[in-house]
Amino acid sequence: MKLVEVKTKYQKILVKNIIENHHSYVPTNSSVGRRIDWLIYENEDNLKNPVGMIGIGSSVYPPPKDILNELNVSKEEYKKIFNSIANNWRFCMVKKIPNAGTQILKQLRLLCPISWKIKYNDDLKWIITFVAGGNNGAVYLADNWKMIGKTSGLPKHKSSSMKWNTSEQLKELFVKPTGENQKIIFIKKVTYNKNLSLNDYSFKSIQTSLF
Repeated sequence: MKLVEVKTKYQKILVKNIIENHHSYVPTNSSVGRRIDWLIYENEDNLKNPVGMIGIGSSVYPPPKDILNELNVSKEEYKKIFNSIANNWRFCMVKKIPNAGTQILKQLRLLCPISWKIKYNDDLKWIITFVAGGNNGAVYLADNWKMIGKTSGLPKHKSSSMKWNTSEQLKELFVKPTGENQKIIFIKKVTYNKNLSLNDYSFKSIQTSLF
């Protein structure tokens, strides 16, 4: 498997089409805040037909209590480390490929701290993700992500991000959790190695590090 960072308009169109046509429970390409996506290919010899996409973006706000507990921070402290946390906002495959999931997540962990530093000049320390739609997150568990809890659950029409709203707007938008559409929360610690660059992660070196 090979991950290629999305930079061109054509690559962005490919990502949009993959999400809208193949994501099982959130088929929308819309996102808020920071964002870095990768197209997924089966091998480096065929870079014409991607078999999926994976992306990270800004963390979530308000933060679920399980994230605060796991990081051992208050809501105010969470704001201070907000840019060191990324949300694996989409992971979508066009077709099923045996053992692809863990290979892709391992590559993501190698690449995303470097890309995050280059694009936003912040050190990425954690990746979180939310799994719903009847899925159990087995692919994340296989890559040793830690399951830390569940969201409180909101109706679908009230589950949009509020991370960029003001305090006054949050008061107006607040909806008491209903327990509907709960998502499982996973977290993984990552490390930025300042001595490495994206060029150090050639396809062959990544493959070697995976096995």
